[in-house]
Amino acid sequence: MRNTLRTQVSEILRVNLTQLSAIPQHLVYDHILDTPDLLHECFQVFRNQPDLFRKVVLRKDKRPATEGDEELWCGRTLDHVVALVVRASAKRYFREAMPAPTPPPVVVEAPSLLHKTAIKLGIKKPAHRAPYVTPQGPGDKLYNMFRDNLRFEWQVPLIPSYSALTPSIVRVLGPRILKLREATQIDILAAEGLGPDGRLPLLLEDARRLRAVDGSIDSNALMEAFTKQGLNAIFPDLDDVALRKAVSQIAVMENKAVDMIFPALEYALKPVTVFLFTAYAKLDIKGFRQAFGPHCALWAVQKLAKHLETQRPWPRSMPGMKSASIAAMAYAIDLDSGMPASAPVRQAPQAVTGVPSNAAVPSMASAAPPLPPSLKKAPAAKSNADLERASRRAKPLASAGAR
Repeated sequence: MRNTLRTQVSEILRVNLTQLSAIPQHLVYDHILDTPDLLHECFQVFRNQPDLFRKVVLRKDKRPATEGDEELWCGRTLDHVVALVVRASAKRYFREAMPAPTPPPVVVEAPSLLHKTAIKLGIKKPAHRAPYVTPQGPGDKLYNMFRDNLRFEWQVPLIPSYSALTPSIVRVLGPRILKLREATQIDILAAEGLGPDGRLPLLLEDARRLRAVDGSIDSNALMEAFTKQGLNAIFPDLDDVALRKAVSQIAVMENKAVDMIFPALEYALKPVTVFLFTAYAKLDIKGFRQAFGPHCALWAVQKLAKHLETQRPWPRSMPGMKSASIAAMAYAIDLDSGMPASAPVRQAPQAVTGVPSNAAVPSMASAAPPLPPSLKKAPAAKSNADLERASRRAKPLASAGAR
């Protein structure tokens, strides 16, 4: 397998990659493994142009291998070969970046004449010196910790960033290191290290890290997220005092509201943090309490959460996240008061031809409400003419007994 990589595979890559055209054929293999960026390009050629390798990467039945778990003619799978190449490149890079200390010179004392004579007479045996073993350097120690988790070709561009980690970090993380797929994430891990309990730095975890044990917002974690993500660039009005005040108000949000909003934003740390501070900055203290406090209208928060789900994918820039947060809140919450947004007024149904209208018959909904007693007009006084007409009316007949 190694001979095939050194000869046939290296020759194919040398012909199809401009960076390798000037390299002698017998040095191509070592040059590729010594340069992770170049090895990454070679993997891209292998994946994007599989026809170039169809006569080399073969299964036992002499057919080209297309899947990583297929057994090759050499008895190994394609995934296994990829892992061996990745490990070889990482080992070389680690050793180059962190070389072993220079061994001390070996001091050999020449035997005395008496000792030589005793050896010739068989009285003594020659001194046996064990071969000198070069101690492992930092690069070897890091590779030994990393070895089992160097398996995929997407790790090749990360090898330079991997070299900044310590063996202790790699040992504690174990397979969790495979969840970090960006060089910036590895750089954060190398700069901050792990927490006392082996937890990743805050910026490498999702928004669940912002919640305390009781489900509320952890004010310390929220303050750290604001600072380390540089949110002061889009919230310049939040100075130290205003920021502490905002964090204290966000920390007492209704837990059920948090349970709705965080999943709607897919637990992404930056979008969640930007949304929380945007809501506070836009609604102010009173409006924020009304919208997300302990006595908030959960049905309005649920409406907001469902609307957030429809807005995926979320903007990648922080100003875009802020604008999208304001637009989403306006859908369910009145931005002036924090109250639930009023439902849109429905248009009146149009009249249908041929159907009698009920407009002449006032209903309870369309009739004007009765006026209160204080606004009713007093009855007008009767005139003298009206009184005279009433007196001229026929008087009732007298009873029979009176006749």
